[in-house]
Amino acid sequence: MSELKLPPDPDPRLAALDDDLRRARAESYPLSFAVRRLPDPPPDSRAAADALCAELEFRGLGAAWVEIPRRIAAKMLAQLIGSDLAYPDEVVPPERAEALAGRFLELFPPGTHYFTNGALSGEFAVYDSAGDEVLGWRSISDAPLDNGVVAVGGGRVGLLWAEDAP
Repeated sequence: MSELKLPPDPDPRLAALDDDLRRARAESYPLSFAVRRLPDPPPDSRAAADALCAELEFRGLGAAWVEIPRRIAAKMLAQLIGSDLAYPDEVVPPERAEALAGRFLELFPPGTHYFTNGALSGEFAVYDSAGDEVLGWRSISDAPLDNGVVAVGGGRVGLLWAEDAP
């Protein structure tokens, strides 16, 4: 359990994005979405990811978090918003999914660290920040499949996560 305290983030864009994500995903399982403020000075990025996971009753991954570049985070988020994890069924049209993913990413400035638990499936390969292809994943939930992105930067930590329904 993390000792790091993460205060709420009062940014009004968060409630609006949360509402829009819920409406867009109304025909499928919901996504977990949360953003919190980070203390100053900010902690290690992976510790911040673990602290947010603990607050949301997910398991943290510590050193096993896979750091990914922003462009891969954008693709992953659009896919997570736009389709189901286990099947390639479209839930949200691609343009809408990309716009929602962009709104999440806009919350974080250049220099933000993006993490995931690995790669499940999809139309693109996942590459980490070193350029190596990522194969497989480590679950942070009890769902049969889960995948998502945690962002740490700009004084905040945020998570957008999908858990396929059991």
